[in-house]
Amino acid sequence: FRLSNGTLINNAPDFVTPRVLTFTSHDLPIPLPKYESFRTRGGLNLERTLPELVRIGHDAHASEQDRDTSRAAFHFRLAEVLSMFFLPLLALALGVPPKRSTSALGVFLSVVMVVAYHKVNEYGQALGGLGKIDPFFALWVPFTIFAGICVWMFYVIAFVPGGQPIGALERVFSKATKLIGRLL
Repeated sequence: FRLSNGTLINNAPDFVTPRVLTFTSHDLPIPLPKYESFRTRGGLNLERTLPELVRIGHDAHASEQDRDTSRAAFHFRLAEVLSMFFLPLLALALGVPPKRSTSALGVFLSVVMVVAYHKVNEYGQALGGLGKIDPFFALWVPFTIFAGICVWMFYVIAFVPGGQPIGALERVFSKATKLIGRLL
């Protein structure tokens, strides 16, 4: 650690007066941890890059488990990243409440949809990593469904006059709220 143009003050309890050192350049040694104390890179495909995952996924000399987990991790990452492009459509479609409504049902539904989609992807990655299903289908079928729902909801809110993608659900929620209010 290289310091420049400073003053170093050492005020130990056994000193009568503090020691003062003014310097223009001072090298302060910092003990670094041993390299051996760190784990190796690439455990469970968490730190591998996309090209490394592709290489391992198609390597005939790699074990079947390594190939399956690499392919599953590759497709999981791509599906998760591409789903981010549909989140603004989902946010717009569910963030606009129906007229004369004060509920935040759309916000709640969007959180549930995003979390459920992520959990389905994690499950698809686990199944693909075990070799029980092809990771391509396990991850891209849910992506296609999620993207289709987002695009449909956006289309309804943006291009259908008076359209509300969760209008029916909003009416049921409103009636249930009124019923609970009467019972209490």
